[in-house]
Amino acid sequence: MALFFIEAVRFDDSGQRIAKVRWGKSKGGQVMPPAMVDDPQEADVQAVLDTIANGDEVLPKFNSENGIILGEKVVGIQYEDGVHGLSTASNGDPGHRLSDLPSF
Repeated sequence: MALFFIEAVRFDDSGQRIAKVRWGKSKGGQVMPPAMVDDPQEADVQAVLDTIANGDEVLPKFNSENGIILGEKVVGIQYEDGVHGLSTASNGDPGHRLSDLPSF
């Protein structure tokens, strides 16, 4: 199982759903301090969903004044219109959800 970090998101035209992420694979499964193998890359939501379906774990990564904070596990969701998207496993701490990541 590999570990991936999402550090930024891009919303669709509605501003409600994540359309793309900026993410990268953890360096050797290293969690603290969380480092990526390569520079973060842009990816569509489907790439993240495929990664989760393959059994890999994806976490949001937040930079704060106290260092790096990892959010709740990222999961796939399905909206009422049948479109698949991304969310966190729970509501998590305020300020540490996917929608709280920086936009690009």
